[in-house]
Amino acid sequence: MLKKNSGTRTTILEVALKLFLQKGYKDVSYQDLVIKTGLSKGAIYHHFKSKKDILISAFAFLLKIAEQPIIGRPENQVKDYESFKKIFIDAKIKQIKNFKRAQSSESLKLNKLLFFLEAINENEKLKKTIELLLNHEKKFLEGCFQGLKKHNQLPGGKDPVRLAKGLFWMLQGTEMILFFVQNNQYEKDIIKMYDETLDNFFKII
Repeated sequence: MLKKNSGTRTTILEVALKLFLQKGYKDVSYQDLVIKTGLSKGAIYHHFKSKKDILISAFAFLLKIAEQPIIGRPENQVKDYESFKKIFIDAKIKQIKNFKRAQSSESLKLNKLLFFLEAINENEKLKKTIELLLNHEKKFLEGCFQGLKKHNQLPGGKDPVRLAKGLFWMLQGTEMILFFVQNNQYEKDIIKMYDETLDNFFKII
């Protein structure tokens, strides 16, 4: 039996992900994958049982790419609002750069959205993967607020867990826009939008 090469598997996932984002899951064929990867159909089957298997793996691969970068324990780094903002925005810039790298510049925004909806509806495992990713994001924010609490910088002595949940949901609209809007100055837009969102959140708590 041939050994499954992780590099080949990653190549298939990267190609499949870009095709799914461009064309939507249902319109991508094995022939598309063969042409774009340069591999035979048999070689692709060697790594994945079916197109659905590729979809599930590609979506999990995308979520892993988009996962909040590990920057150490934020509760040990956040001392005040300015350090909170810097650590958070720096992590987000890395996260979105990784996400953008997985996308094709030719992809259409509507097709991207359709791919996400199709993928989520295909399998319960994907919903669990998304849940884990969201929990990862919330824990990161909790750590940031714990850092503020440790240095007596938490507004009104409020609960870090509840504040993290509140900010997390407030950020969801901002993040959806950032992930799907493509332009030449998205880094500046990221900084501006997160900066404004954090400022507004701290004004109301």
